[in-house]
Amino acid sequence: MAKINVLDSSIFNLISAGEVVERPSSVVKELVENSIDAGATSLVVEIKEGGISMIAVTDDGSGIDKENMRLAFLPHATSKLSKAEDLDNIATLGFRGEALASIVAVAQVTMTSKTSEEDIGNYIVLHAGKVVEEGKKAIAQSTSIVVENLFFNTPVRKKFLKKPKQEEANVTQVMLQLALANPDIKIKYVVDSKVIFQTNGGLEEAIYSVYSGEIANELIPFDYTFDNYRVYGYTGTPALSKHNRNYQTIIINGRIITNAAISTAVAQAYGNRLMTRTFPVFVLNIIMPFDEVDVNVHPTKTDVRFEDTHRVFSCVYKAVSNALADYEKKLVFGESENTVRSAITAIDKEPEVQKTVTKEPVSDKKDEDLQSKLFAENKNTDYEKLIEKQKKLVEELKYEKDLPKGKFATVQDGAKVSAPNGEKKSFDSAKDIKYDFSNKNENRQVQSSLLDMIDTQLENKYRVVGQIFDTYLILEYAGAVYFIDQHACHERFIYDNLLEQVNSRQVDTQYMLIPYIVECNNNQYEFMLQMQDNFKELGFDIEEFGDMSFKINCVPYVLRDINLGVFFANLFEERQTVQTLKNSDIIKDKLAQKACKSAIKAGEKLSDKQIRDLLDAMKDGIPLQCPHGRPAVIKYSRKDFDKLFKRIV
Repeated sequence: MAKINVLDSSIFNLISAGEVVERPSSVVKELVENSIDAGATSLVVEIKEGGISMIAVTDDGSGIDKENMRLAFLPHATSKLSKAEDLDNIATLGFRGEALASIVAVAQVTMTSKTSEEDIGNYIVLHAGKVVEEGKKAIAQSTSIVVENLFFNTPVRKKFLKKPKQEEANVTQVMLQLALANPDIKIKYVVDSKVIFQTNGGLEEAIYSVYSGEIANELIPFDYTFDNYRVYGYTGTPALSKHNRNYQTIIINGRIITNAAISTAVAQAYGNRLMTRTFPVFVLNIIMPFDEVDVNVHPTKTDVRFEDTHRVFSCVYKAVSNALADYEKKLVFGESENTVRSAITAIDKEPEVQKTVTKEPVSDKKDEDLQSKLFAENKNTDYEKLIEKQKKLVEELKYEKDLPKGKFATVQDGAKVSAPNGEKKSFDSAKDIKYDFSNKNENRQVQSSLLDMIDTQLENKYRVVGQIFDTYLILEYAGAVYFIDQHACHERFIYDNLLEQVNSRQVDTQYMLIPYIVECNNNQYEFMLQMQDNFKELGFDIEEFGDMSFKINCVPYVLRDINLGVFFANLFEERQTVQTLKNSDIIKDKLAQKACKSAIKAGEKLSDKQIRDLLDAMKDGIPLQCPHGRPAVIKYSRKDFDKLFKRIV
């Protein structure tokens, strides 16, 4: 039998360091969290060469006295726990007592600190875990830890580090998240003597400090409470998405974590709003009882385990989906220019909250899709006076016998024309009235500066310029030009109406000629039993068919061409989260596909009348994104065009 050796502390500290100290970013995270636990209100973090040659963290916390300075670097030494029961209510970021011991085992470390009770500060220097120097030093109350030459005594570990710039990027990512997780702490982050960012207090200010204004202005604030859970923070508009998850921050009780259930909940809340293979941007804070979350499941404390994962998932999903629903709006002409400007999120950066309202269901026929009007009746009293003048003028011009024959005729100054009652009416050139006699039905159309003005008011001042590439519509309104993707906006319009049918439970059904049989395993069978009422509300008729199978007798009419095999396979794959979603969310992917097939296609030429009919159908406004998150409307101002043509610089 091989001899069993009791490892020396210098060896097991190196092993522990391999778990806790993976790279410079791990060191930064541990040191900053120690500063936060020490009650720091401000701290400075500085690195050189990606943190490989130097990491320095200085804070204004409570400090460490001389008696405890050596103890702080011993393994499993901590001020956060004293008994086993404390593990059930961990309120601090650090608690294992491994961080400092692991760091000093693989680096050269100098700590300087002074408490409020001491007259003078103290310092200690350690190399590879061994004390090489210590003494007193005159400083103000603070703590400073300098870590140099990381992995100097473990060349194999050092060899696997990335280049300094890549390690710097990792440290910066950690610092961004720490700043967002601790917005009330003033944090200054310095790289190679250059200040990268500096926060001064408050979550919104922290977001603007660590992210660009372009990103910060595209974030939607939210704050929801569910019993003893609070979920708050910021989430990106559908127009803001990234090709990786680097812009996602999850914070549980002040602790930065990565958690698959929470990330999935946010992704489910966005649904089809984002384009394929893109990820939402968010800063998500969850405040919850300490005894309902276990933070002691990972050596670096980067993940947690929840007592009720389903409840956490549901709270996060509801918070984000509610925020997105409140935010979503449409472009409605006739509103103030400021409101219209804020609605175009792809161009302008100051979104206003406005709820999306969809009312009437849409049939499959395109001519029925265009039933309603985009623009609500204008109640402005000035407009009503103009309308009354228009009606009166038209009434006075309804006569035929004394009018000259021909296609056009102009009434000159002082001309006398007989009205139906025999009176002579005089008109002056200010009105410049003309008569248009149609060769087809001899109906007259009266044109004048007054009528033009009224028509302009009634049309809310928007003008159809035309169509380009048989794909994009061009409108002019209030000194700006709007380019509209005809397919994207019509697709979203149809999708919203289909979704409204589902949400309002006004779903027509289509009976199947041959019922479809769903074969299930044990878990799938239980899932189908639990979801039967949901399926019924969606328009499905499902009944048990023996031997763990179900018979599908009818489906929602809007999804009559659905591939049931694929549909149920996807449901079974996502059954852990499906039960937390609304009915409409269960079939939203299919609705999006249906909308895409039914919408006007790119490359389909439209006349001016068809364009106006399409816009008139969208009485609640023109959608800003298609169901897949692709922009449907882009705005350019007169100033933008003047810049393009160098009229202004």
